[in-house]
Amino acid sequence: MGIEMKLSGKFLLLAGIVFIGGCIDQQPAQTTTPVVPAGDAKEFTIRETNFKLSPANITVNKGDTVRITVINDQGTHNLFIEGYDQRVRVVSSGTTQVMEFVADRTGIFNMWCEVPGHRDAGMEGQFIVR
Repeated sequence: MGIEMKLSGKFLLLAGIVFIGGCIDQQPAQTTTPVVPAGDAKEFTIRETNFKLSPANITVNKGDTVRITVINDQGTHNLFIEGYDQRVRVVSSGTTQVMEFVADRTGIFNMWCEVPGHRDAGMEGQFIVR
């Protein structure tokens, strides 16, 4: 084998490694338009008692930054918003917690207290995004 053949083979090997390495690091194309927060946060307060959320329903617009202050007035509770995977910790009465996120998709999403039996007792509501 001549020196040109050896160099040519090494070049092809190096080019193949660079090509494969470039393919591995590629990110999938984004198919949805990112949602940019729309101005100031929309603020809500949900008060929790045995076995009620007040208010039980919150409505926002897609793109809103949402800040929910959760005040536990009675018992041991938390709050979970399905579809957004947002939650505050399980805490005893007298505790205030805050969750903040961007409402980046429309729909009706259930929210409830995750303490066993509390949702069945009526401690649930809806997070509505238009």
